[in-house]
Amino acid sequence: MENITACYISRVEKNVVWAKLKEIIIIIAIKQAEEKVFKLNKTASYVWEHCDGKKTTAELIKELCAEFEVDEATALKDAIEFIEKMQNKQLLSLSANPE
Repeated sequence: MENITACYISRVEKNVVWAKLKEIIIIIAIKQAEEKVFKLNKTASYVWEHCDGKKTTAELIKELCAEFEVDEATALKDAIEFIEKMQNKQLLSLSANPE
């Protein structure tokens, strides 16, 4: 998708187990022949928790700015980098429409 900020973001729940431990999230992605573990920092954990398919990336970035008192350019760069990484690992999906 070309304009990631207009997309709705959802967690992929199939073959994924995750848990919040204080301010971080641990994700275990279980595939047929392999298992991968991801430890998210506080900001990435916030993004992961709020990827419910009901918000666009742009809406999530505004929330990030307020929650972490960060400027929009930094939040945009960091959020898109994380979202693309998780999408490439098939842990997040993007859609033009809300769930």
